[in-house]
Amino acid sequence: MKKYNKIITLCLCAALAFGITACGSGQEKKEISKEVSKVTSQESSRRTSQGVSKEASSKTSNEVSKEEPTYSNMAGKESAEEVKALLEAQLDKDSVENYMKQVNEYNEIVGSVGLQGDFTKFGTTEYDVEKISNLWKEKKGDFVGTNCRLNSFFLLKNNIKVPSIKSDSELLFLDNDSIDKGKLLNAKDKEAFNVLFSRVKTEATEDVKVHAKNMEKYFENIKFDENARMLSVVLHDNLDGEYLFVGHVGVMVPDKEGFLFVEKLTFEEPYQAIKFASKEECYKYLQGKYADYTGEGLAKPFVMDNNKMVEVK
Repeated sequence: MKKYNKIITLCLCAALAFGITACGSGQEKKEISKEVSKVTSQESSRRTSQGVSKEASSKTSNEVSKEEPTYSNMAGKESAEEVKALLEAQLDKDSVENYMKQVNEYNEIVGSVGLQGDFTKFGTTEYDVEKISNLWKEKKGDFVGTNCRLNSFFLLKNNIKVPSIKSDSELLFLDNDSIDKGKLLNAKDKEAFNVLFSRVKTEATEDVKVHAKNMEKYFENIKFDENARMLSVVLHDNLDGEYLFVGHVGVMVPDKEGFLFVEKLTFEEPYQAIKFASKEECYKYLQGKYADYTGEGLAKPFVMDNNKMVEVK
């Protein structure tokens, strides 16, 4: 059970703090909430330090070196419009419109926690998950919102082709609960979502190359977009068999001076739009961020750009 909790929280797109408790009741809800909050807090502490300094936060993208990554939570009109324009240059406009609607709704509800408006130097970021949860619940009740996989699918669904094949949605229960409660996708799109992010059978080995081949073979079924690219962090799970699954995912598009990567950190945590000078910088960011999401007998996480594993140096 302990390993299972870790695997699910590893998705980092499943904010279990109110996702699971919405399914429980009474004391069970309280105990699960406490345990998940503890795990979430530990992950936030590991991934971040004490947040961006006031000095860095006051800088605009024009004041930051073009070689340094910059980020925004799209909480300001200018940054939101810039991101929207970059996405629309490569993606279906209706899809981008729907995505930005999700971004704006989230930011309007939790904006008081101190989201970043203008693009500023990207370093360590810290978000008040407990406060965000409370603000979200006040407005949305037991609807957990959206995560990394859902938002990536919102953007890509009309730019990629997903066949109607058998899928394994065992680890997508929170995603599908969100889809159903929020009426986020029609039946056809929901099926495509579950195929795209299906868990994939693999072997009992810690050899990343073996797992990468299995994931690449599965993704051969998908026709990806060459300009709006899906970047995935693939995790290994051996709880009830040997499987691979997309633990985190985002979308990368060209920018004037490099690349823009957009992601939703978890159901609770904010959207981030990050500008990188090169694809390799983005790969390193993802590989480094999720490097520790492994365990005994499990392979290390690896990054995929569309349907190919990338070597991160």
